[in-house]
Amino acid sequence: MRRWDRYARLEILPYQEPDLEVRFPQLSRARCRQGIHFVDEHGAVFAGAAAGREILRRLPAGWLWALPLRLPGSLRIAEPLYTWIKHRWGPLPRRRA
Repeated sequence: MRRWDRYARLEILPYQEPDLEVRFPQLSRARCRQGIHFVDEHGAVFAGAAAGREILRRLPAGWLWALPLRLPGSLRIAEPLYTWIKHRWGPLPRRRA
C-alpha cells in the first residue's frame, strides 16, 4: 500500500504504535486488533471493508477499485470477504524502520 500511495496521502500505523490511543482517542488498541481501521481528515472512523473503500478512494486510480464498493448494499457483500481475508492471512507484521 505504501508503494501505491505515491503522493503520501496516507499515514499507515500499526496498532502496536505506542501513542496510537493518544493520537486517535476514538480508537482503542483492542478495537484495532480486530481489523483495519481508517480515520479520515474529519476524525470519522471506518472499519473493515468500509476502511478499505476509504483507503482505495485516496490512492492514485484507487477510486476505480472503490466504485463497486459505493453501490448500495455492496459492503454487506464485501465485509464477509474482508473477514475471510483477515482470518486467512492474519494480522500484518509490524514494519521495521
